[in-house]
Amino acid sequence: MKILFYSSHALEANSLAVLLDEAIECLQDANNEVLFVTCSGEARPCDSNPEQSVIRCWECRLSSWLLLSQIEHPNFKHRELSSFNIKGARKNHLSEFDFTSITDLKSITYNNINIGLGVVSSYVSMTRNLEPLMEKANREYFNAALKASAILVELSSNIVELYNPDLVYLFNGRYSSMRPVLEVASNRDLKTCVLECTFSSTREIQRKVKFFNALPHDIDNNSKIIEENWNSWSLASNKEAIAAEFYERRKRGEMASDSVYIGHQDRSALPPNWDNSKRNFVIFNSSEDEFFCVGESFDKYKLFDSQIEGIVYLLKKARNKPDIHYYLRIHPNLKYIKFKYHTALASLLEGYDNITVLPADSAISTYKLLENCEKVFVFGSTVGVEATYWGKPVILLGGAFYLHLNVAYYPKDLSELDELIVEVIECKPRLGALKYALFIFGERGEPFKFINYNYYIKRICGKSLTLPRCYMVLNSMIPYIVLAGVFRMLNCISHLVFKLVKLKRLLVER
Repeated sequence: MKILFYSSHALEANSLAVLLDEAIECLQDANNEVLFVTCSGEARPCDSNPEQSVIRCWECRLSSWLLLSQIEHPNFKHRELSSFNIKGARKNHLSEFDFTSITDLKSITYNNINIGLGVVSSYVSMTRNLEPLMEKANREYFNAALKASAILVELSSNIVELYNPDLVYLFNGRYSSMRPVLEVASNRDLKTCVLECTFSSTREIQRKVKFFNALPHDIDNNSKIIEENWNSWSLASNKEAIAAEFYERRKRGEMASDSVYIGHQDRSALPPNWDNSKRNFVIFNSSEDEFFCVGESFDKYKLFDSQIEGIVYLLKKARNKPDIHYYLRIHPNLKYIKFKYHTALASLLEGYDNITVLPADSAISTYKLLENCEKVFVFGSTVGVEATYWGKPVILLGGAFYLHLNVAYYPKDLSELDELIVEVIECKPRLGALKYALFIFGERGEPFKFINYNYYIKRICGKSLTLPRCYMVLNSMIPYIVLAGVFRMLNCISHLVFKLVKLKRLLVER
């Protein structure tokens, strides 16, 4: 079998190490041959080099070489992306792209391959801004990113034509420096495998997860994987107990496959105006930027174009029902977000007396709200499946990995939602919540076999330095840290100019 691997960058994340570990595993079959392609600067700006620095590119290429030079196998070939530029494609040969909004950007294609989704996904991940002002400097940045993706479309098409792979591997697949490769492979009906990493209780220990012919963020595909994971669980430990531990840990404020968001909360606190004589409904919004640009796999399940629109609809439908009162718990992850999809919430809801808004930094307890409310409304947040586990009926108004697990009521249209608002409804069965938790918290995926992609995490001056352990020399990260430090010093001017000037422009909201 001819297998193509594409690695977009080697910095910060452990993606290169994960891909190499998988490549070596593929080579254990003598019938397999691997072509391992790494970026040589064509895809900038990328997620690890938004400033488009040549120095940053060389640091990335050197980091790749440090690992790739260790691989000696007759069926393993490493090529840089530039070696496939047989037509001399250059970004300055491309015309400017036409767009006036982020919506326009998401739909831009090149050679019938969507390049806009990846560019927007990278931008939103960097800034968390969903509606950037499209002035000259920002248009220049987006055009540079689109042109880089267009070049990646051309070069990955060349690779596929010349190598004719049976299987294509890449990591994550969502961002601008990798999504065009996935789109080209999918457009040619090639089998793809997107790798990701997961962890249960500690970020240091990573496990490799494989997603065939789908992005890791695809709801329908993940639903199948969740069911398969539950049905095939063969470890001696009790799967129900493992799943239950996920919810117990989150309620205690302990790490469980995600950040801890309730550390600042008073576990016994309810809002001062809580009235047990009313029907108290809690709305948990989520970080709208998190799945903003996954694509159709999420968008097709949205009942509303935005969460604000959905919240306003709920309030209007209950406006003439004085016995119903809503509490909006703004996601703690939005605490430092200054964009309108967060800051406009309070002002937009000022005209409604049937809602209490609990800010992202509120000390009111999330779990006390769950314990005392009648029902819960969510747009995809994990607290939705948690609510089901703790015995509360949940109404889901958007895409979520638990959508098909029968843990929440999912209205297909507004008339169904209208009924669910006023009716007294029962909690869904707990089984789906257990399946979801085992998928998230159980030891799914594979530990490294050949290349150590676990993380080395060191706290320095209040910040975390996170590096893949594959760069260790004599069981020490110091040589690589020194090397990285030299490159960062050489690149500091370019980085500061980007951070203090260009990034500030990119953060301006329309």
